[in-house]
Amino acid sequence: MEIENLALNIEEIKKKYPDNPLEFFRGKRLCLFKACLEKYFPGVRFGIENLLEAFDMEVNICENQSCCSGTFFQRNLITRAQFAAINERNLSEINNQADILLVSCNGCYNSLLRGRDFLKIPEVRRKTQRILDEVEEKMGGETYPGQYKILENPNLRIVHDLDFIYLIRDQLLRVLKYDLKGLKVAVHYGCHYLNLERDRDVETYLKDKTKLEELVSLFGGTPVDYSERESCCGWGASQIVLHPEEALKVTYKKLKSAENVNACFLLMPCPTCLYTLSKPEFREKMCDIANDNLEIATIHLNELIAILRGCEEEQCVSLRRESPRIHLIYETITAED
Repeated sequence: MEIENLALNIEEIKKKYPDNPLEFFRGKRLCLFKACLEKYFPGVRFGIENLLEAFDMEVNICENQSCCSGTFFQRNLITRAQFAAINERNLSEINNQADILLVSCNGCYNSLLRGRDFLKIPEVRRKTQRILDEVEEKMGGETYPGQYKILENPNLRIVHDLDFIYLIRDQLLRVLKYDLKGLKVAVHYGCHYLNLERDRDVETYLKDKTKLEELVSLFGGTPVDYSERESCCGWGASQIVLHPEEALKVTYKKLKSAENVNACFLLMPCPTCLYTLSKPEFREKMCDIANDNLEIATIHLNELIAILRGCEEEQCVSLRRESPRIHLIYETITAED
């Protein structure tokens, strides 16, 4: 069995639809992956869902999907076969109801593709199918053909929200109500995005990432460079648990570096990074460690797009005007000239 790379081929879409890449997605069933840490930031899912609906796209959520289990695997709590089985079951459920899967989290995106990579190892593939067979037995059989089988010739393709948004950036501009009014913005990509190899064509994608900076400029902001641009958010999978103080020193160094260049906020494409860089308890601990109270705001790209589109506070709880995390961003962008 040949294991297919499920990453959406962005370059092919650009070649086929150079004037309007959105046309590729017309008539296709789109699904949003439920990243665990999105529950802390509902605007992450709301932002992309609201945008897709503005383009009259069919979009849904797979209710039978589970966690991608990336954190458990990175902390050596599950085996490669268990990890692959969890992701294969997720992909099977989503493949049954969608053509395109959009993923807001670097870790989830990586896990969904990495699980497929492990299936190229015969021993892991056999163990993975054995696990899926056991699940099928416990569940009392299939509810649709192939539910607990390793996917062969799936229709499903996966794309990171950042890549999708960058692909349709020209069309996106037409549905924005506000701009960034020249605000200085620092960007954070996250390790799993900067270092991801399994989904990219080496010649076109494994190079310096500039998508976020280009989007900031397109939205009317000023991207600013800072020394810790490519450093980790501090999550580090097991590091935040095993060595919390050392991990938070990494987080502090990154945030302080962005503050030092007078960035108004730090923009990122991953809710896990957002959680680490913005969690109040982490900020308090960093203040104790460094005796320095960090003020820089943080926001996910999807949340920012919701604000730029004119999202009202009652539409999305994570974009409350009273929220300290994004109060300044919201008020500045939506203020009348």
